[in-house]
Amino acid sequence: MTDEHISPSTTSLNDYATTPVPQSETVNGVGIGMINGGLAFAVPGLITGIQLGDALGLKQSIFAFLLGGFALAVLGTVTGLVGMHNRFSSCMTIKFVFGTSGANVINLAFVLSLLGWYGINVDLFSQVSQQLLLTYAEVTAQAWQLEVLFGLLITVITIWGFKTIERITNLLVPILFAIVMYLLVRSFGYAEANPTPEVVSASLSFGEGVSAVVGSFIVSVVLMPDFSRYAAKPIDTVYASFLPFLLINSFVYVVAAFAGIVVADSDILSVMLVLGLGGLAFFLLLISCCVTNVINLYSCGLGIIAIFPKCKEWQCIVAAGLLGTVVASFNLLDNFTNFLFGLSIIFTPVAAIYVVDFFIVRRGEKYSLALLEHNERVNIRAIIAWMVGIATSMASNQGWITLTTIEVFDAVLLTLPTYYLLSRNKISVPQQI
Repeated sequence: MTDEHISPSTTSLNDYATTPVPQSETVNGVGIGMINGGLAFAVPGLITGIQLGDALGLKQSIFAFLLGGFALAVLGTVTGLVGMHNRFSSCMTIKFVFGTSGANVINLAFVLSLLGWYGINVDLFSQVSQQLLLTYAEVTAQAWQLEVLFGLLITVITIWGFKTIERITNLLVPILFAIVMYLLVRSFGYAEANPTPEVVSASLSFGEGVSAVVGSFIVSVVLMPDFSRYAAKPIDTVYASFLPFLLINSFVYVVAAFAGIVVADSDILSVMLVLGLGGLAFFLLLISCCVTNVINLYSCGLGIIAIFPKCKEWQCIVAAGLLGTVVASFNLLDNFTNFLFGLSIIFTPVAAIYVVDFFIVRRGEKYSLALLEHNERVNIRAIIAWMVGIATSMASNQGWITLTTIEVFDAVLLTLPTYYLLSRNKISVPQQI
């Protein structure tokens, strides 16, 4: 972790939400990668590994983890480079691409998806805390009380901005890694003592499994500029993407899948208790929920302020925390895999579009606030390409078209040329919509 001077603007309540990050505030790529690495150890990540292991079997799921992780790492590197070169948050970047008003549709979708993740983690925190208090203190706590307490803690941490998040994740990720390693060792021991045949539910195809892996982190990939805008050099975006998305993420998924298969259970808490982790299981689940929701709330706050630029960042974060607690009651965990697949459908084309816009259409010309003042309100070309990408994923999932047999890859293959060709022959767009 770097020890550079932290300016008042990054410790106050204005973390460069609408302005470029100055070079003096940049950090190394490993530190940035550890932020998304912290997400990999989160409970939803463990659930994803267990559910895909159950659906595909260990061998097939490992291939899905690696292929999906590689796709995320490559795409994250490219989107990260957009952030590094321009120093703007992802939500501001999307304004340059989709138009100052058109971007609000995309940013609202991001905010809603992040609130979904936030709600999932609040719900998990509440469930795990209730079991922890009942098991070790024989105390019965109300779910809403735990959710309010958790929300207050996360909101206070998030308000202090990027540098605080970086320090927290750099501290906790090695601890979480050690616990997951212990889970792997215990899984091997359990498998030797209790050999059982692997049962595969085959509830997903391989392509759907890869899409679920991509969906599990696609929001982080598209929002990569939120963190890569702090990267010092281009190579730092490579570290910041491949470290979490391919290495850490795949490792956690494989361990979770293997543990679930040997125990023959798809509930992560039950699996960890059967394997003898006890208090470590509760610690991992609770701390990972905290790390994940700090990051979710941070990006969610940036998204809200991009839509409502007159709103102060701390106010957006507080509002997002309150809304996320409400979303916790929607029980998204009951349809978790479908939730991941939906994210991959919606957001993969967005990443493809703004990468093409910056590197090919604009040929690396940096975005600037002066450019934004004269930007079109709605870039209909980007909206059309986005719709093409979403339609492609859905058609591929239904078997109506088949390019690679993997929905998100099909979407990228059609979204990239669609936006490029439309941008070469620009459609006349009214300036006032």
